[in-house]
Amino acid sequence: MSISSTSAHVLNETSAQVILRDGQVEVRLITDIDHLVSVLQNEQAWLMGDIEQVMPTNLSEQQQEDFIKNALAKNMTLLVNQQAIAFERVVVETKTSGSSHGEEIVFQAKHDFANVDDIALSFPKNLGSVHASFVKPRYQYLGAGDTGHVVFHNR
Repeated sequence: MSISSTSAHVLNETSAQVILRDGQVEVRLITDIDHLVSVLQNEQAWLMGDIEQVMPTNLSEQQQEDFIKNALAKNMTLLVNQQAIAFERVVVETKTSGSSHGEEIVFQAKHDFANVDDIALSFPKNLGSVHASFVKPRYQYLGAGDTGHVVFHNR
């Protein structure tokens, strides 16, 4: 009989879900926070221009979270209909349900466009590769027993 050890799955790359709603864009970023902290505290990354400022090592957990939120929001570029939109709110949510563990960083921005034709988002280099999905929900009210129907048009 052999006993093998298992290790928890570590997210090697960052994933993002960009959700476009009426008047709002939400970016839900899932990344390895410990890895991100090590990158933000790396003086070599600062010398190479990958980060603007080195995160001090003696920060409290709250100060570290604030530093991360600030650094990411400052270096992400969001364009809606080719117009730059600033993030108004950034929140770190701890995920504890199901198989998901760790932090999710949620960025929110508002826009005034009645129709959105295009959206562009760039992430800071220090996040590495990002698997991004862009979503525009279609909402319907379904009564008991009703069927929802959505038609997707390809361009």
